[in-house]
Amino acid sequence: MDKEKIRQILDDANNRYDMPVSLKGFNWGAFLLTFIWGIRYKAWITLLAIPLMWFQLPLGLNWILLLVLQLYCGIKGNEWAYRFDYNKSEYDFKMTQIKWAIFGFSLQFILPMILLFVVCLLVFKIKENPMDFAQNAQCKVAYDKLQKGLSGVNIQGSENAIAQQFAKKFKDANAVENSVNFFLEASSPIDLYYIKFEKPDGEICSLSSQNCKIESGFVLPPEAFETINECVFYFDNYKTIFPTEQTKINIQKGYNIFKYL
Repeated sequence: MDKEKIRQILDDANNRYDMPVSLKGFNWGAFLLTFIWGIRYKAWITLLAIPLMWFQLPLGLNWILLLVLQLYCGIKGNEWAYRFDYNKSEYDFKMTQIKWAIFGFSLQFILPMILLFVVCLLVFKIKENPMDFAQNAQCKVAYDKLQKGLSGVNIQGSENAIAQQFAKKFKDANAVENSVNFFLEASSPIDLYYIKFEKPDGEICSLSSQNCKIESGFVLPPEAFETINECVFYFDNYKTIFPTEQTKINIQKGYNIFKYL
């Protein structure tokens, strides 16, 4: 390697760390977007934001640590970005970081405002909208669970046996007689909704006779969901699932919030 190439390598290394004073300052993109911004600029310390957002610590300590990390990223952001884009002009460097800041503010503030506006439309446009949304979303979830889990269940057994086998397909489910309760994991599990199987002993399930039925609805809190009807399905020995006409409508609307506006 000749002296000219060695000098060029050394100059590049020096330029990476010789940031102009005019480019120093707080980086809002790094503060607001942390690891999203950090991946672009190979600032790997920003990845610490992921476990801090995911894992909950006592007294909300993870959110305090996350704020400290965000402030640190904001303070060091321009320095890290300059090491990555040291060959850019000062104007181009500033414009790039301004775009990151605009994107960060949009994601953090404008998007939540849009979502809040959509929720307000959902609540106030039609009085029954929130309850309809809750029922239809629950029907869609139950239907998806049935399509996923019923294929591996022995339909020839009793309704209790069907429930026991079906519950084993999911980590968040417990079987109670012929009902499968799906729960939310907390300090103590909270049952949210159920899927209940009804199959007469000794009979062959048939869609034409509709003698084998599945019902699904909310478990808790009953006072909040007492006006919501259950989702109803029929099934046969081939594990074909047939929703009632009203349940079909509920599933089609599902949890697509824009269908309620």
